[in-house]
Amino acid sequence: MQSLTGKIWTIHERPAGLPLIEHVMNIRGIADPALFLQPDIKSLHSPQLLKDLPKAVERIKQAVEKNERIFVVGDYDVDGVAGSAILFRALQHLGATVSVRLPHRMRDGYGLNVNMIEEAAAKKVSLIVTVDNGISATPALERAAELGIDVIVTDHHLPPAELPPAFAIVNPRQADCGYPFKGVSGATVGWKLALALGDYPPELTRELIALAAIGTIADVCPLTNENRAIVYFGLQAIPYIEHAGWQRLLANCDIKTEVTAEDVGYRIGPRLNAAGRLESALTALQALTHPTAGVQFADELEELNIRRRKLGTSMLEEALAQIADPADKPILIASSADWYRGVIGLSAGRLAERYFRPAVVMEHDTEKNEFVGSCRCPVPEFNITEALQSCADLLTNFGGHRAAAGFTCPAIHKDAFETRLIEIAAEKLRTIELSPKVTVDAELAETELHLETLKELKKLQPFGAGNPEPIFAIRGVALADLRAVGAKEDHLSGRVGAGKIKIIGFGLGKLLAQLAGQASCDLAVTLAEDNWQGRQGLQLRIVDIA
Repeated sequence: MQSLTGKIWTIHERPAGLPLIEHVMNIRGIADPALFLQPDIKSLHSPQLLKDLPKAVERIKQAVEKNERIFVVGDYDVDGVAGSAILFRALQHLGATVSVRLPHRMRDGYGLNVNMIEEAAAKKVSLIVTVDNGISATPALERAAELGIDVIVTDHHLPPAELPPAFAIVNPRQADCGYPFKGVSGATVGWKLALALGDYPPELTRELIALAAIGTIADVCPLTNENRAIVYFGLQAIPYIEHAGWQRLLANCDIKTEVTAEDVGYRIGPRLNAAGRLESALTALQALTHPTAGVQFADELEELNIRRRKLGTSMLEEALAQIADPADKPILIASSADWYRGVIGLSAGRLAERYFRPAVVMEHDTEKNEFVGSCRCPVPEFNITEALQSCADLLTNFGGHRAAAGFTCPAIHKDAFETRLIEIAAEKLRTIELSPKVTVDAELAETELHLETLKELKKLQPFGAGNPEPIFAIRGVALADLRAVGAKEDHLSGRVGAGKIKIIGFGLGKLLAQLAGQASCDLAVTLAEDNWQGRQGLQLRIVDIA
């Protein structure tokens, strides 16, 4: 069925008599329901199963004993920052002489490079440990070998056919690595290395697993297998971390009690990411690790995040102004010399989500006379990286996966690149209906709309990739007290169930006039808790309306 917003609903049929939570787990394909509902820290895979880990541990311990200088080289996104913080804090505890080098998005680009190797050599560094990068950094690793610097690569990205010449490579996605789960984050690979290096006091133990959980959620890793346990226990640990920077970060996020995966994805993660998007990711690292100035750095993150949101809003508006009739195009393309590189991916994502088609947003680097682009694609049938591969002769470089990618295109080839990309998208998507989809887990009767149902569903948390929050359909409901709310009146508020249950539809205020004359409608909703003036009740968050 198609909704008022043009989305297509697919509704799973719930067998008669099957408890709701069991039905949802069946849809998720959960093989061990008991372990899923009650994760066990003992179920985590041993770090020793990672190829080259014993070799890496021995080399790091040698460096600690000999007081060698160690560089931890991370990435500018949340996963890389969290993983770098893990190894920095662990190595600090073990008495290492350690510092962290995070790449600057504009000056350095992604990951370990030759300039960093030269910098390390000038500082008498003899051991580098990468986090969330390095698996494709062959030129940098070749230079490190020439200068006598050992490099331990810890990464989770797909390795190239020919591995770089590292001292050790700790990556579960190596073809000959026997680690049983390949879906871990870069932060988790760093955490596994830290666990193998030694034991830690309770406060630091909580901090390390919390960082692994944040990296896992922010990198949209599937919350299945051991990732579920890492996130489950990591989220529980966050409120108890006594570090002042962490506490200020939580306060700035308006998180007062328990922390959810949604909190990390939509509050904590964007603030940590804002540093690397707009300035230096070191601000995020210092908010998480600096012993005295963590509060100051957490407040700087807050300011950067506000700036990032404003930039994102203005960029989206400018992009939409460039794209005439976006709903009629197979792929959306926009560019400007005035846009900020660290935010183009967010803008591409918002365009792709709004119009359910691939989107490309480019920043024109006038100094180099090239376009740096970011792509997002919500359509499962279209592989954006394959599309870039078909344009490889027009690009300086490109990379990514099915749903997200990046590239650099010389200005001289921009028009030809856009033309070819549009032709590819038009052909590939010719028979595909470009309407967003809503997958509904089950229909609920109004008699099931109560707090006990929500209490049962909470057992399935944390929600995220691989375990999305359940969506339910409620048929033929009468809406009461319907009104538009919010500063721009862009949200929808009202009540259902004889006026007893609150509903809220974020971004659906535009449907108010259309709904005013309807006696009833169908809702796709998620269930949430409503706490108002000490009263606990159920709230329905509207996903879509039909």
